Amino acid sequence: MKRQWLGIVLVLCLASFALTQDSSQIHALRPFNGDQVSTPCSGGGCTINYNGGPVIEKAPTIYIVYYGKWTKQDKNIIDTFFTNLGGTTMEKINTTYSDNSNKFVPNALKHSTANDYQDNYSLGKNLAGDSSIHTIVRNAINGGHLPKDPGGIYFVLTAKDVNFPGMCISLCGYHSPATDIVKGDVIWYSMVGNPAICTPSQGQCEASKVIGDGNKSPNNDPGADGTVNIMWHEFSESSSDPEVNMRTAWAGSCGESGDCCAWMWGNTKVASNGAHYNETFKGHKYLTQVMLELTSKSRNGNVPAECVNTYQKP
Repeated sequence: MKRQWLGIVLVLCLASFALTQDSSQIHALRPFNGDQVSTPCSGGGCTINYNGGPVIEKAPTIYIVYYGKWTKQDKNIIDTFFTNLGGTTMEKINTTYSDNSNKFVPNALKHSTANDYQDNYSLGKNLAGDSSIHTIVRNAINGGHLPKDPGGIYFVLTAKDVNFPGMCISLCGYHSPATDIVKGDVIWYSMVGNPAICTPSQGQCEASKVIGDGNKSPNNDPGADGTVNIMWHEFSESSSDPEVNMRTAWAGSCGESGDCCAWMWGNTKVASNGAHYNETFKGHKYLTQVMLELTSKSRNGNVPAECVNTYQKP
């Protein structure tokens, strides 16, 4: 038994090292561990702090690198979400965040299938860690597959047959800034693993499994449906804290905006296949976590906030 626990500790340490050796700026969504979620926001209101860093002030373009095998259905589910997210009451939650120049996160973003790139395992199926994600984004830009856009957010989605250090054990995905992807520019990016790779003995990264739906999901595609939830988490945190520890913006005792409400769903409905959902875009149903909405325009001290499905601030 002691030997088994030693092995688990070693795996966690190696996973952590694989990330921190490459970047001290990474901020990860941790897997659900099977216990009831307990955050300062679980019982209602909570607070978060502004630390002086930038927020995203202009509508970002979302670029998606599908790394490995993703089906046409997978891509349709994911692309539909981001193509239609801008201008919604869901995205409006993020507009409550501002910076020192009194600029607020806009209720707008840009995405279409023209912003996608299919990478057919250019680095193989066993990625080395965060440095591999940097290389994947860099190659997509240098190869002319995606434009150089310091105001965009680049998502690298790893397929369910791709191994990434710590996936399902210490992380489901993360976001970070990088200065080595494009020389002279800070590039915002995110790594998100397909949650279908997680086994019952690991932490859970798939929304429908966390809420208790088993193998059911809103669009009958647990991997893609679960990926959208992780992306929503990382996108929202990128909006209110794009440069993380490099120049921290919004983060407090419960973490960043997505952490404070992670694995919490708010009001849900049940689809005809028995799966829970709480958002609908263009005929697609989605189960996405609630997000932290500021209930004050103050940027001083502990700013009051609450976890909501849609914009509630009067």
